[in-house]
Amino acid sequence: MSEKKIDLSVFCMRARLFLSQGRADDALGLYGDVIQVDPDNALAYADRGTVYAMLKRSDMALSDLERAFALGYADASAYSTVATIYLELKRFSDSLRYFAKAIELNPNYPWTYYNRSDVFHELGDDRAAVADLEKCLEFNPEENLKKLILSRLGLLRNQQWT
Repeated sequence: MSEKKIDLSVFCMRARLFLSQGRADDALGLYGDVIQVDPDNALAYADRGTVYAMLKRSDMALSDLERAFALGYADASAYSTVATIYLELKRFSDSLRYFAKAIELNPNYPWTYYNRSDVFHELGDDRAAVADLEKCLEFNPEENLKKLILSRLGLLRNQQWT
């Protein structure tokens, strides 16, 4: 007789609710409980890694997110999160690799291009940074993001001509 696996996703959703209420420690605890019951729960690793990233606990975030990927988790926002961590760590080639994977999984998410433009700028490739920001505008982003994009575009274009 085969053992029926318990669906623990409801606990991950509850942890997300905790996080939305500013209760990161409660969310982390619940994710830990899920992982203790099911050490191969990719969603719990991905979500917990994202919480660690939000808390700027990079090593723990990378460990959990890499574990989620190894378990088959394939979500563009998770890859973008790892890319952003590597950007913050100034590991630009790793950052570009993960942004490329995020774009492969979902080429229609403007924040990936917006954040990748930072990597290109750090590498001195402002033309590529501008191209990514212009790509963001193609998605007709909401007004606040559009303002950020236009502001950064203005700064980069001014740097190119000085």
